[in-house]
Amino acid sequence: METEAWLQAEIQRLEAANPTAPLTTQALLAATQQVAQEQALRIEQAEAELDGRIWSPNKW
Repeated sequence: METEAWLQAEIQRLEAANPTAPLTTQALLAATQQVAQEQALRIEQAEAELDGRIWSPNKW
């Protein structure tokens, strides 16, 4: 979570520092932000699944 928060902050900093950046750069930053959010969600889901399997007696 710390890495994801750092990445989001860096993307926002880059967007703010380059308000007149070319559309390709803006699109790249937006796509990177979206991928980072999806990745964080998948990591959270995988951690929850792992935690659920560990505590489920049926999966032992």
